[in-house]
Amino acid sequence: MLYQRLMQWSATNSCCNCKSVVPRLLLLLMLLLLLSGHIESVDGHKVTATLITNHNYPVEEHTVNTPDDYILTIYRIPTSPKLQPQLSNETIQKPVVFLQHGILCASDDWIINGPETSLAYMFADAGYDVWLGNARGNTYSRQHKHIHPDTSDFWKFSWHEIGVYDLAAMLDYALSASNANSLHFVAHSQGTTTFFVLMSSLPWYNEKVRSVHLLAPIAYMRNHSFILSKLGGIFLGSPSFLSWILGSMELLPITSLQKLMCEHVCSEGSMFKFLCSGLLDFIGGWGTRHLNQTLLTDVCATHPAGASTSQIIHYLQLYTSGDFRQYDHGREQNEIIYQQATPPSYNVKNINSCVHMYYSDNDYMSAVEDVEYLASLLPCAELYRIPYSDWNHYDFLWSINVKEVINNRIIDKMERYDIEHATGMSF
Repeated sequence: MLYQRLMQWSATNSCCNCKSVVPRLLLLLMLLLLLSGHIESVDGHKVTATLITNHNYPVEEHTVNTPDDYILTIYRIPTSPKLQPQLSNETIQKPVVFLQHGILCASDDWIINGPETSLAYMFADAGYDVWLGNARGNTYSRQHKHIHPDTSDFWKFSWHEIGVYDLAAMLDYALSASNANSLHFVAHSQGTTTFFVLMSSLPWYNEKVRSVHLLAPIAYMRNHSFILSKLGGIFLGSPSFLSWILGSMELLPITSLQKLMCEHVCSEGSMFKFLCSGLLDFIGGWGTRHLNQTLLTDVCATHPAGASTSQIIHYLQLYTSGDFRQYDHGREQNEIIYQQATPPSYNVKNINSCVHMYYSDNDYMSAVEDVEYLASLLPCAELYRIPYSDWNHYDFLWSINVKEVINNRIIDKMERYDIEHATGMSF
């Protein structure tokens, strides 16, 4: 796919150095073949349902079709074995909560920490009807009614489409299946971005959410500190030949090579295990003392879960522009798609649901200054800054003390909301 694009570009550009450019990119192409799934993909890591069942919780698998014909797989934990029999009855109306993962992640994020600490299980134990989303392109949602995932057409999307199509369809489906009018919403990383996209673009969806809890929220990226983003922004932060070549490709699906690495590098007792925790530190923030090291094998087995390269490019565009706006296709295409030369900005003032945002000092992806700036623009926002200077991007999911620092706080706020809004309200 990459080679064909490169040859197409070379053939249609008569510049004198095109022939020299192509060979120079061959080494880059070899690397990107690994990133775009040309190593044999593995389809045996769809573990959400298995893990939930292994812990004796009931689980349902549901299929959601988006308006643009992507096929998503989402999961439901309708009750908990820890509830009293009269409360565990699945026919009893319960408040609904929906959880949405971040980039290169999946529904597994919310359960691999085990039944005592993972947020999904804790919600079920607290009496909630729990739904776990999966965005297009990840391990669980790599399907389309008409387009094969081995073609570039399948990957022509960013997190904008995940927001206005996937998230909207999944929320509507969960509400309908649960016979509810509104739900609580929890998201991490890119999941928060898709929330901002949906609520800004289709503001009537604000009426469908109750309390909103966003972990490591990402919208504005002016102070983003990840070193690879700084480098990537130089080459991919604006429309270019390179962003056209590298856009709309599969990025980091689970592969046979990854499976081998998990078994021999990230496993318990491996002398190279530090490499796995070091990778999470490199991406999420160096120096954390909170990561649950016993989860590394499970994290490696389920991550990265796949995405489109356009999702990464879109984030790099935000970093370069300093704005929270739609995908930049270049002036000519922008005029066709948006009827203007530059992409339209998302109007976050349309987000009139009250948003709780949880952020930290050591998060390379979600900078303190950017979160606080975003909060200043929102009609209703409540901030909680994690009281640990070393808390990083992945500690919001997999830290040894996430239950005490994050999860209990979220559940308490949700229960208070339900009590305060119980009169005359239907879940």
